[in-house]
Amino acid sequence: MIIKLLLMELRSIRSDGRLLALVALALATLILSTWIGAESQRSAKTGREAAMEISRQQWEAIDGLSAHGVGHYGSYVYKPSSPLSTLDSGVMPFTGKVVRVEAHVQNPPSHSDAGSWSSLIRLGAFDAGTILSLLVPLLLAFSAFSSVSRDRETGLLRVLVAQGVSLRSILWGKSLAYWFLSLLLVGALMVSHVVIDQFSGEPLTTDIKTRLLLFGSSHSLYLLIVVLLSVWISARVADSRSALMILTIGWLVTSVVLPRITAEFSSQLFPLKSQVTFEDEMAEDRSKGLDGHNPRDERRNVVRQEVLEKYGVEKVSDLPVNLGGILMQKDEEYGNQVWDVHFGRRHETVRKQIGVVQAVSFLDPFLAARGLSMAFAGTDQFHDAQFQRQAENYRRDLIRILNDLDAKAGTRQENGRWSREKIDYATLSDFEFEPQSVDFALGHRWPEALSLLIWVIFSAGLLQIGTGRIPIVGGSR
Repeated sequence: MIIKLLLMELRSIRSDGRLLALVALALATLILSTWIGAESQRSAKTGREAAMEISRQQWEAIDGLSAHGVGHYGSYVYKPSSPLSTLDSGVMPFTGKVVRVEAHVQNPPSHSDAGSWSSLIRLGAFDAGTILSLLVPLLLAFSAFSSVSRDRETGLLRVLVAQGVSLRSILWGKSLAYWFLSLLLVGALMVSHVVIDQFSGEPLTTDIKTRLLLFGSSHSLYLLIVVLLSVWISARVADSRSALMILTIGWLVTSVVLPRITAEFSSQLFPLKSQVTFEDEMAEDRSKGLDGHNPRDERRNVVRQEVLEKYGVEKVSDLPVNLGGILMQKDEEYGNQVWDVHFGRRHETVRKQIGVVQAVSFLDPFLAARGLSMAFAGTDQFHDAQFQRQAENYRRDLIRILNDLDAKAGTRQENGRWSREKIDYATLSDFEFEPQSVDFALGHRWPEALSLLIWVIFSAGLLQIGTGRIPIVGGSR
């Protein structure tokens, strides 16, 4: 019976020209946003490759500088775009995409996309993830409301019940019909993404396929929740105006008001230090010691004495190595500890802020859907932190190699001066970003996944057991 009611509702949807026009508009908007995202990603990739080529040419052209000087000269690493960022840009537009790597300094990512945006961006990001979580639910909620309201006002609902069709079956038929409509939108979006990527020459790996499937599944579950609640509320409230007002207020609260309140509350509960404060505190700890003891000069003296004892000499001029390179590396290793402590604190603060949002997502499925959407697209805060860690690890390896060359690539002359060998810096490799697997996203976002499943069960339960007092005639109680 539910299948027959589903098909009947689909025929009704097909005959509704206004609804079909809205669905076509939503579909066109989704595909257009994907195409725009792909073009933006292609342009960014071209610019990134050109910048990397220039940086490499400049690096290979270095001549006459010591390894220590090259460490100060530095280089740049560039963050690649996530393959699914065309669907959901997440926090990526607001985070830096370029990191300058150099000795003694851990620079933050810079050159974010948002820095070049106009004030119109305040209207919201134009990507499929935002459209699926904000606009499509509004379309489905109002369409489902109109269907229930129309059948009640025309008397069709009463006729079906009088013929022995259970109200529960009727509501399930309507819900599944509008969910099927949402599945068509999500499916068309996923297909368009694959097609556009294939034309762009992007490889479709197993991890990307899995991420794309989970991206579509998370949005499909959220839209199912929206449909089930919309149908139940529209059926439960006999007054069509009241039902419409409840749905509108519900959309505003869950999609606009509560997310903003939650974000503000989490930032107040776990405040994040500014970048200036973060860098100042790191510089202070690096010069004075993490615990306020063992400042830089004392550390240098200790290392100097250890090296002299290791090689069994009394003067630096008698060392078979360059003491400067060893001192620089020891200073780097201490600075690395400082960075690990401060970055760890900062990342833990961000994790706690996200934890607040995840807790509230059990009250608001919109937050769960948005968190999963960004995670599966590889554009959330956790994925961004991985880029910063990998960039820092590359910087450490590069500076360690240069300091080692500065310490050992040369000979001690008879007058005690250190004579450096000529070094071919072109042999040093560029930065290569290692993308995270989908398990990484699931490991950090399982609370949102659990929240969506609970909301699906709750919404389905309302429709399954909450039909006892639903009015079948308009205005009745």
